[in-house]
Amino acid sequence: MRALAVACLALSGSALSACARRPSPSPNASGLSAGDTLDVLIAGGTVHDGLRPEARRVDVGLRGDRVVSLGAVPRGVVVKRRIDAEGLIVAPGFIDPHTHAYEGLPRLGLERRKNIGALMQGVTTVVLGADGRGPIDVRRVLDSAAVLGLGTNTYAMTGFGTVRSRVLGASSAAATSAQIDSMRALIAQAMGEGAFGVGSGLFYAPQSYATTDEVLAVVSAAKPFGGVYDTHQRDESSYTIGLFASVQEAIRIGCGSGLTTNIGHIKTLGVDVWGKADSVLAIMAAARSRGCRVTADQYPWTASGTGLSAALLPRWAQAGGRDSMLARMADDSQRARMLEEVRENLRRRGGDSTLLLTGGGVNARPYIGKTLRDVALARGLAPDVAAVTLIQEGADMSVASFNMIEDDIVRFMRDPFVMTSSDGSDGHPRLYGTYPRKLRHYVLERGVISMARMVEASSAQVARVYGLSGRGELRPGAYADVIAFDPRAVRDEATYVEPTRLATGMRWVFVNGVSAVENGQPTGALAGHTLRRR
Repeated sequence: MRALAVACLALSGSALSACARRPSPSPNASGLSAGDTLDVLIAGGTVHDGLRPEARRVDVGLRGDRVVSLGAVPRGVVVKRRIDAEGLIVAPGFIDPHTHAYEGLPRLGLERRKNIGALMQGVTTVVLGADGRGPIDVRRVLDSAAVLGLGTNTYAMTGFGTVRSRVLGASSAAATSAQIDSMRALIAQAMGEGAFGVGSGLFYAPQSYATTDEVLAVVSAAKPFGGVYDTHQRDESSYTIGLFASVQEAIRIGCGSGLTTNIGHIKTLGVDVWGKADSVLAIMAAARSRGCRVTADQYPWTASGTGLSAALLPRWAQAGGRDSMLARMADDSQRARMLEEVRENLRRRGGDSTLLLTGGGVNARPYIGKTLRDVALARGLAPDVAAVTLIQEGADMSVASFNMIEDDIVRFMRDPFVMTSSDGSDGHPRLYGTYPRKLRHYVLERGVISMARMVEASSAQVARVYGLSGRGELRPGAYADVIAFDPRAVRDEATYVEPTRLATGMRWVFVNGVSAVENGQPTGALAGHTLRRR
């Protein structure tokens, strides 16, 4: 039970007590009797329930939207559909706590709402509102999405970036007391409507203009509600305050707000901080020893994904929005200062050959699939000038930035307080391949972590940290978000050249008891629920 005990340590108070008291399901009792009915029986598989370190050979029974049994089914039980899971691993559906898959709800089209790319990875629940972009009007957004239909469950984080933009626009000015009060009121509104916490993206303008004290004052409006402060922290490298100070800032905001601090897509970005994973984890451990609740999530890729301007432009150049930025680019003295900082950011990220241009609008299309070095050579420009020119021309595209090393990825992955996430975004294969990649490369081939730990870090632990009641576990009474995958076939197929190729190996995926993947093929079912924090 070590895995459960470690996961419980991320909680405190009543939540910790409830976690520690939760009984494990009996390995032999199904809880069924003659005359009972099962809609689905998943039989003969190897079950990892998200709760215990060992696997079991037990049958899993579903009725309606719930798991009702684990164990042998007595004679006389009526089974409407029996699935032969011999050779498959059966687990709770994965929960992605940091992804952009549903960003834009409820204005997304049907194909995006189906979320097939997630389902084919075994993901049955995704967050809405990563990087501080979550909604304020949580009730309206979730109600509208529920009417339209969703392929996966979703839960909302309200956004510090959203409320700051609502109150201050793109301004770099410090917030006044009255403006802070206005932002606090919006946070309280969103939390009252069911948000599970507050997200931030302090690396990005205009959120980056907020001081630590401002963010703390605003986010602490969520304290009466509880939940998580999830952050794309201010500096994952050496851009501004440095990685270590940034982690400490995140913890100060989360712990000071009475929330769990979750550091989104934790990493050591760039040559200046490679090999520093142990130091980051030590800062987090020290905070937990002081009584703070601190976790993180991570994706298993050496390349991050962001925008060209976010990766290379200094934040002062972006203050006030695009028009102000273009005016600065047209000014010789400001442009020279800007280019100097762009050159330093290129060095920090490993050079122009490490930036792969992956997507964007019409103006970006000629450059997709090329590195910044390719574009600079083709246009006869220095790399820094090429980057600024592309942004000026409206080709501010998304980029895959190869800025991490494998040793740090492995070190973070092995930490018991680091969960799985995708940070899925268009143009990067992580949107379609994160969970199968972690299974194939880090569990099955390299043995970096065990299968039990992979399942827990991708399901039950996420549910406990975020308070997603009844999700992420295989036990009687839990929601029937259940996956069955073939360990011989599961793998990521998406690449940086073809980032939307569907993963393989997921044979069955149930969302609230409805089959979303059957025999390895998506059904198109819209069985997802919109989840609200009580």
